[in-house]
Amino acid sequence: MKKNKYTIFFLLLLSVGIWCTVAYRIYVTLKDDDNASTPIAKIVKKVKKDTVSLLLNYRDPFLGGYMPEKVNKVERKVIKTPKKETTTTPTADISPDFQYKGIIRMGKSIQILLNRNGESAMLKPKEKVGEFVVAEVTEEKLVVTRNGKKYNLLRQ
Repeated sequence: MKKNKYTIFFLLLLSVGIWCTVAYRIYVTLKDDDNASTPIAKIVKKVKKDTVSLLLNYRDPFLGGYMPEKVNKVERKVIKTPKKETTTTPTADISPDFQYKGIIRMGKSIQILLNRNGESAMLKPKEKVGEFVVAEVTEEKLVVTRNGKKYNLLRQ
């Protein structure tokens, strides 16, 4: 009988100690902290507007018919540089300041994707990009000319 009394007394003390620890942890968590009132900085991402629309003139798999001929036009950015005074002095050899990203075929027309100064641009063959004129386009390379000199740009 004495053994049971000591065991019950020991378990009672252990239980009180555990409950005191739990209460202390709850108190510390709920206590006002200076660290908790510090605002957290938000991360802001800049999202660039997508300027490509899809040509959806295929058969509707659910209704069985074709979609009406409603075609969204593709927004294009034409990169223009201000005209400078022309002089008769020979110009320095300037390489293109843009990157060739690829082409988009929409029916019979072709759109060329370029990246210039972090901005994407779309243009058609034979259009100008700054002082360069698009001469030839393939899947893997773009040929531009400037003052009769050809530059080959590989797709990146």
